[in-house]
Amino acid sequence: MTLVVAVLGVKGRPTEVREAGTGEPLVFLHGGGVVEGFGFLGGLAERFRVVVPLLPGYGSTELDPPVSSRREVAEHTRDVLDALGVERAVLVGHSMGGWRAAHFAALFPERVSRLVLGAPWGMDVPGHPSADLAPMSPAERLAALTTDPRILEGRFPTGPDPEFQAARVREHESRTRYVPGDGDHALADVLAGITAPTLLLWGEEDAVNPLPQAAAWQKALPHATLRTFPGRGHLLFHEDPGILQAAVHDTTEETGR
Repeated sequence: MTLVVAVLGVKGRPTEVREAGTGEPLVFLHGGGVVEGFGFLGGLAERFRVVVPLLPGYGSTELDPPVSSRREVAEHTRDVLDALGVERAVLVGHSMGGWRAAHFAALFPERVSRLVLGAPWGMDVPGHPSADLAPMSPAERLAALTTDPRILEGRFPTGPDPEFQAARVREHESRTRYVPGDGDHALADVLAGITAPTLLLWGEEDAVNPLPQAAAWQKALPHATLRTFPGRGHLLFHEDPGILQAAVHDTTEETGR
């Protein structure tokens, strides 16, 4: 099922939201980039109301006024869900979106029924830092992101494309406003306050947020289960959409929904 794009006014900010399906709401928070798209969510829309809000600076979501802190990012997500009439949802986040989802679940526990985090960013694990994609060549970046480069075929221009480049610049500016640095040193304290049942999903070949970070996340989360996937990289949901579909199905069964 294809997600439909709409632009909502959220407290005066034009905000892009992609949505499909009916049923229990499932909200997906994207990572630092969106070039790879959201096609992997189509299968979930057969059972859930899938909602994908784009951050300020991404897609048609207006960059300004600035969103400049973890709390403001979480509050913006809350405001989008309020505008959509979504009171409580399964919350899924990937990479930097996993970090955002964790903060949202800690700040607004009543809004999250279950939490699913795919290779989330932010944990400072000595000897196993997250990769800095910015200085990498396109080939190096591709190798870091995925074990299956076919999922990014046709996603990047083959020549100069000012519009494409301008979109990436806006996304970078958005991230630099609220990301605390190379890692989030307050993250462990945030995770300790999460009450939602949590499932961590990690590709064992992840070269962006390396697998040793997974154990640190699980240790810090009071209600977390960890599943790892051999042969899968950072974009594990794109490499195998069934990973997320099975995870959400399992958390639904466990909570009796």
